[in-house]
Parts: sequence; C-alpha cells; structure tokens
Amino acid sequence: MVDFENISVTLQSGAVVRVDAWPGSDAAQPIIIVGPGTSAEDWSDFASRLVASRAPVLAGVSSALELVLLIWELGEPVLLLSQGDAAAAWVSQVVNLAPGAVTALAICDGVVPADLIGTMHAVSTLILRGRQSKLQSHEDAVRLREALPHSMLIEPEDCGDFPAKDNPDSAAAALNLFITGLGESGESADAYSDSEPVDPKS
Repeated sequence: MVDFENISVTLQSGAVVRVDAWPGSDAAQPIIIVGPGTSAEDWSDFASRLVASRAPVLAGVSSALELVLLIWELGEPVLLLSQGDAAAAWVSQVVNLAPGAVTALAICDGVVPADLIGTMHAVSTLILRGRQSKLQSHEDAVRLREALPHSMLIEPEDCGDFPAKDNPDSAAAALNLFITGLGESGESADAYSDSEPVDPKS
C-alpha cells in the first residue's frame, strides 16, 4: 500500500476541499477520483497499481461546481474517475460545463443521467462495472456504452459495487488498459468508438 498525503485546497469560491494525493512523477497527469462516502484507504491499493504516468487524487468535493473549481486550481485537464451514481452525475455535469477540463472519464458502477448523455461532448470513457454489481446491471452498462461515443466497457470478475476496493488488481488493470489506449495526448477521438465490451478473463 502506498502512502498518500492529505491536502486542503481553497477554491475560488472560498470553499475548502480535502484532497488525498498519492505520489506520482513530476510529469504525471492527474486522475481525480470522485467517490462520495469513500476514503483514501479504500483507494490506496488501487492507486498503487496505476501506471506511473498518472497521479491519482481523491477529491472530497460535494458538487460538480466544486469539481470544476478544483480542476481550475490544478491548472490542467484531468482524467475523472467516478464511483457510484452521484459521482457519475457530477463528472457528466463537468464534461458539459467545462469540456476542455476533462481529457477522459472512467465511470465505475454509476449511471449517467439520461438528460446529460445527449449533451456531453465526445470524450473517451471507460465504463467499469463489477461483474457481481447489484447497483448497475450488465444491460444498463451496455446501454451506457452504446449511448456514449468513444466508450469501452470492462466488467472484471470478483467485483461488486466498488471495483477499485473489491478487486484493486483487476480494476487498476482495466484503467491502465484504458489509459494506454488514450495515447500520449491523454485523449482519443476514435480509440473506442466501435469497441465491444471487454472480457477481462480473455
């Protein structure tokens, strides 16, 4: 398990947001993890398995607006990783509010509200659903993949509703595969546009 650092960030709104950051290289691009009700301990094993080119940060935000303001404080576009329905809604709103702030999305066992899907700009998206999830059905995950252009679906085995905690090896491998497909720029217009759901056992 890799140690993390707890930081308080004051946003332009005056709100103070708690951020837990894991070490990364000086050139590492940020991954902002949005997981309401989760802790850094829940994410540590997962964070330690991510590619060195990314620096994970767990953001203690309470809205899409706070998330946008945090990205502005970081000063560079980010990959957003959400855990659960509330977080999926927030990251989807951020894509709509500030499209240039997000290079890619990873949505873990969460549903993007239908009214946001049609207005989201095209951003490469990983849909990560635990094979044993009770929160999101396989059919819902497939529908989300079909509705979001440039998306891929991975459903690791031995994962319930929280893949990064239930099976950090498989969840990190899925995200690393996705990041590798993004290439140097951090974003890809067509890497996943015609992809089929990935079977992590193959």
